Amino acid sequence: MSAIGRLEAYLEEIPKTVNGIDEAAFLRKPSPNKWSKQEILGHLCDSAANNHIRFARSILSNEPITVEGYRQDDWVRLHDYQSNYSPSEMLALWTSLNKQILHVMRRASESDLDKQCLLSDGSSVSLRWLFDDYLDHMLHHLKQIQS
Repeated sequence: MSAIGRLEAYLEEIPKTVNGIDEAAFLRKPSPNKWSKQEILGHLCDSAANNHIRFARSILSNEPITVEGYRQDDWVRLHDYQSNYSPSEMLALWTSLNKQILHVMRRASESDLDKQCLLSDGSSVSLRWLFDDYLDHMLHHLKQIQS
């Protein structure tokens, strides 16, 4: 399945998964230092926000872009997804952010997908690789939400 097809499938699958989980179970933290399913979905929102910028910058740039990391735990803590959002609000945010990514990536040409992105370790990857990696990361966390 194409990367676009994968994202389309996740946009169908994840809402069904989230809506099928009891709210108490969705908010339950396995331990004080582990994210709840709600916080995992919040982390996926942070990932979407950061990756949307990376994808758009790469498509719009004639030069390789530098991909900056972000402090994931700090982002989740800053947004306080556990207390500041309902599961339905989290799902709506996740869906909106990923629809935005879908629209951007549908506009990417083959030459855009071959554009290079420089990682913090000095290596270089294509936008195609970065998009696939984003989807693999999402699938990893989707499995956590489903468990």
